[in-house]
Amino acid sequence: MTEQEYTPMGNGKQLASLFGLWLGFTILGVIVSLAVIVGFYGMGMWNNILTMSNTSAPGFLTAFRLFIALGSSLMGFMAPALVFSYFVVQDPVEYIGVRNYTPAVLVLLAAVIMIFFLPTIDITSYFNQKMTLPPRLHELDKLIHDAEKAASEQFKVLLDMKTPGDLVITLIIVALFPALSEEFFFRGCLQPIIKRMTHNSHAAVWITAFIFSFIHFEFLGFVPRLLLGAALGYLYEWSGTIWPSVMVHFVNNGFSVVALYLYQHKYFTADPDNGQPMFSQTWIYVVSLLLSIGLMYLFHKITIDKQMIADGEELD
Repeated sequence: MTEQEYTPMGNGKQLASLFGLWLGFTILGVIVSLAVIVGFYGMGMWNNILTMSNTSAPGFLTAFRLFIALGSSLMGFMAPALVFSYFVVQDPVEYIGVRNYTPAVLVLLAAVIMIFFLPTIDITSYFNQKMTLPPRLHELDKLIHDAEKAASEQFKVLLDMKTPGDLVITLIIVALFPALSEEFFFRGCLQPIIKRMTHNSHAAVWITAFIFSFIHFEFLGFVPRLLLGAALGYLYEWSGTIWPSVMVHFVNNGFSVVALYLYQHKYFTADPDNGQPMFSQTWIYVVSLLLSIGLMYLFHKITIDKQMIADGEELD
C-alpha cells in the first residue's frame, strides 16, 4: 500500500487522541443507550440488562440488541473512527480507505480466504479455551474464566433466533455493525498510526492485531482473534482499501450466527457452540490453513499486479 502523509499532529498525539475518543465515546455510548432504554422501557429494563436477569421479560431482547448495537459497535468504535478521521486527519473517507479503488475480485477473494481460514480459527479457539494460568495466578485465572462465562451467557440471549427476522437482525448487530465499526477503527485509523510510528508494515499489522484482540477483553479467545486481526491487517495493508477486511470480518462473525441458527432450527444436529473442534481429522486443518495462506498470497499478487495506490488510481 502506498503511504500517504497525514501530519496535522504528531503520531503520538494522534494515538492518544484516537484512544481518548474511544474511551470517551464508549462511556457516552453507555449513557446514550441507558437514556434510550430507560425512556422506552423504564429503569427496570436497564437493571435487567446490567444484571442479565429476567431475560424473558417483554422487550428485553429488543432493548439488549439496542444496547449492544448502540453502546458497543456504533458509539464504541464507529463514532471515534469517524470523528478522528474527520477532525484529526481531516480526510474521513480517503484516510480510512473507504473510497479507494477496490476491484470486486478482491472483496470476493477475501470472503473465500475467510471460509478456508475458519478451521484455523476454530482449532486455535479450542486450544485457547483449554489454557489456564499457573497456580500462583489462580485468582486471575478464575476471574478470566468467570468473565468469559458471563459474556457467553449474554450472547446466548442475543443469539436466540426464533424467526428468520431474528436471524437478519442478529446478523446486522453481531456481524455487519462490528465488521464496519471495528475495521474503520483498528485497520482504518489505528494501523496507519502504528505503521508511521514503527516504519514497519509487519509490526503495524501485528501490533494492531494484538490491540484488536486485547481490547475485546475476552482472553480465552485471544489467540484466534489475534490471528484474525493479522489477516485483516494484511488485507488492508496490501490493498489500501478497507472493504476486503470488512468482508472477512463479516464472514467470520456471520458464519457463526448462521451456523447457530441452522442448529437451533434442526437443520443439522452438530452444535457449533459445544466447545469441540469443528473437525476430527487433523489433515483438514492443515489443508485449510495451507489453502488460506495460498489465497492470501494470491490476494497480495493481485494487488501488486494491479499496482494499487491509496488515492484510488492505478499506476501506468
